[in-house]
Amino acid sequence: MLKDDPSVLFTSAGMQPIVPYFLGKKQAPAKRIVTVQKCFRTTDLDVVGFDTYHNTFFEMLGNFGIGDYWKKEAIEWGWELLTTQFEIDPSTLVATIYFDDEEAFDIWTKELALLPPEKVFRLGNLAKGDDTNFWSPGPTGLCGPCSEVFVDRGPQPGVPPHTCDPGEGCGRYLEIWNFVFQQYDRKEDGTLVPLSKRNIDTGAGLERTSQVLQGVTDTFRTDLFQPLLRKIEALSGARYGDDPLKDVSIRVVAEHARAAAFLIADGVTPGNEGRGYVLRRLLRRAALHARKLGLKTGAISQVAGEVVKTMQRHYHELTSARERIARAIASEEEKFERALSSGLDILNAAIADAKADVTKGSTLQGEQAFRLYDTYGFPLEMTREIAEQAGLKVDEAGFRHLLQDQQQRGRLARKFSQDAMRFGQFYADLAEKEGIRSEFVGYTDLVSEAKIAALVVGGQRVVEAREGQEVEIVLDRTPFYPEGGGQVGDRGSVMSAEGRAIVADTQSPAHDVIVMSAKVVDGVLRTGAKVHASVDADLRRDTMRNHTGTHLLHAVLRNVLGDEVHQAGSLVHAPNLRFDFTFDRAPTAEELQRVEDEVNAAILENASVHARSMPLQEALASGAMHLFDEKYGDEVRVVEAGPSRELCGGTHCHCTGDIGLLLITKEESIGSGVRRIEAVTGEGALREVKELRERLARAASALHVAPARVPEAVAQLQDSRERLQQELSALQRSGIEAGAAGLLAKAEQVGDRRLVVADVGEVDVKQLQALADRVRDALGSGVTILGSVNGGRPYLAVSVTRDLTPIVQAGALVKQVTPIIGGGGGGPDGSATGGGKEPKRLAEALDAARTAARERLNGGRGH
Repeated sequence: MLKDDPSVLFTSAGMQPIVPYFLGKKQAPAKRIVTVQKCFRTTDLDVVGFDTYHNTFFEMLGNFGIGDYWKKEAIEWGWELLTTQFEIDPSTLVATIYFDDEEAFDIWTKELALLPPEKVFRLGNLAKGDDTNFWSPGPTGLCGPCSEVFVDRGPQPGVPPHTCDPGEGCGRYLEIWNFVFQQYDRKEDGTLVPLSKRNIDTGAGLERTSQVLQGVTDTFRTDLFQPLLRKIEALSGARYGDDPLKDVSIRVVAEHARAAAFLIADGVTPGNEGRGYVLRRLLRRAALHARKLGLKTGAISQVAGEVVKTMQRHYHELTSARERIARAIASEEEKFERALSSGLDILNAAIADAKADVTKGSTLQGEQAFRLYDTYGFPLEMTREIAEQAGLKVDEAGFRHLLQDQQQRGRLARKFSQDAMRFGQFYADLAEKEGIRSEFVGYTDLVSEAKIAALVVGGQRVVEAREGQEVEIVLDRTPFYPEGGGQVGDRGSVMSAEGRAIVADTQSPAHDVIVMSAKVVDGVLRTGAKVHASVDADLRRDTMRNHTGTHLLHAVLRNVLGDEVHQAGSLVHAPNLRFDFTFDRAPTAEELQRVEDEVNAAILENASVHARSMPLQEALASGAMHLFDEKYGDEVRVVEAGPSRELCGGTHCHCTGDIGLLLITKEESIGSGVRRIEAVTGEGALREVKELRERLARAASALHVAPARVPEAVAQLQDSRERLQQELSALQRSGIEAGAAGLLAKAEQVGDRRLVVADVGEVDVKQLQALADRVRDALGSGVTILGSVNGGRPYLAVSVTRDLTPIVQAGALVKQVTPIIGGGGGGPDGSATGGGKEPKRLAEALDAARTAARERLNGGRGH
């Protein structure tokens, strides 16, 4: 982590701590610097484990020249280290350069003559949008071409013969060294201006270097990871290299445990934001793969202990943080285990619902998968796996859409709220020293004539803001409501005679100062200019309906559920309302219906909504509801709406009838003793009714009945389904009996034991196992090995009579042969199953299983 740059979550490159020296912001301790830098990259988190070289945590070896030596010396010294000190065979090395870096090409091929021209590859072309071999930390600033050194490992197994280069990624070339030549300053218009003082930035990853020097093609077989793999093998009983699927999980647990140990030692704790969230993701992904290995809760903490043991000699912070690392990881493992247990119950219910609902098309909805992910930390990968086992698909496109929406909202809200907090004192000084204040007129007006009191860009006062610039605007009077009391800030536009800006959010970072976050979309805005400020009326009216609806909901909840209900939070914006309240149980369906009915009765009364200011003590004495942990001034605003009376500074309808209709769309627990209700009003409620009617019409059409008869038709359908399921089960039992008899007649004799091996056609895995078990039970003493293809995927089932399990274990036999069909499996010694992806190789897998079973039966003793 960079102490000097709080905007960066982690140090992700060896040169990051050196940047202040490159930029001249700090005096470098020397012109030549050598470092070993701990790095962490979140970009690789989700791919770790699926290959043998990606890591989130890595150690970057670097040497830097600050206005000192240049390309020739850097390349010469780097080559000397690689070939002389590291003793890497020069004939295995190749280099890349930026496509037009003739200086570097001549150094490699002529001046130093280290490589022939055909071993120096030209890559990248900024003019064509390809920045390969051109380094730049951002759109402007220091930048320059790169030259990289790769080990040529020759054509890779399983890759068709072809002509390739290091930029391709077929696995033939392994990068081991990178020279960055900082020789330009890129301006805003893209112009590259040569630097008077040029810098060298050299990087070499320790993990990749170790891989090459130790003669292995797998980073996890280097001595950096071997102690961790041995620990995982000891805890799980699995062997690295025996099972491709388990190898993925072993790599994930080892890499993530190592990364987590270093993050915690550097002060990161698992949480829901920033670095803490990344650490939590890391540990939960590790926990998921630990489960796949059969590891118990606490295993990751033990692997992290091995990290401390092996690395503390070089990183002393691990020693002092040993107990903290163990506690933090063990606690997170336990939380994830509880989350998975809760999530499994929700997921199983959702699967049952999806299978029973003919309108869902055998698909688990994206909204359900996202709720499992967002609320319970349930990985999509596990949701997909369990759903597939139940014969369902997951609407992953819907899941990603919801996730992207959440991330975008979070980024926008976080950016402006962080800026507002950061500049709170700045705006307070504006108010106090320059008398800049905003008069709020938005309770009665949605448009207002005003004057620009201040324009702020990047925390600095500016005289003007031009088209394309993001700017914070302070007006002397404004109709824009700033976020507060659960209500989001207004959006809209600000227009002058010379320009126009679109307002995306409104905040109040200091008392009596209202700041609009905007982007100039036309012309120019100037300080002191007269403007027309206009709130987005549709969004505001929808928000007002939801805000007044929230007050009615609060009052009615207390009436229906009792005075123990207290507001615990809220969100009021245009799409819907969200109300959190204290209550120690889930309200019944009847209670929720009564709440909704009473709220709508208050809406139909069309009572006027009044707001008036009064002293705080007078307001409290009048029985106005308030938040106990909120700080109020001496003078407060009380809003009365039908049965509700609350302290509130937000905007509201003129009368309750303006709300139109309120519909509760969701009720759920969000924590111990805290419930959440989501609801829609006005246009949102009408859309909800329309969508419900459309869904009902589609269901009625599918069932060929009138909409009013859908419940009756669904009940009949369920009865028919249960009856057909019973008939199917009976047929399957009789089919299994008949199939078992036919297979028994084909049994092979192996000494005094019997062996049945057969492909039984298109049968699902449950029926396949049932048939294998039935044949086994009739064998007396023997082994049954059956195969099938169902839904395009091959399956195997092995069953072994109890007397033979000491010499033939069903689970071990399945694990041995399922890699042939591109999969895996396992189970108890007496009965096990597995599956794969290559149905054409099922016969080969059955033959291999027959051979393995015969060898074991011939090698064992009779009973």
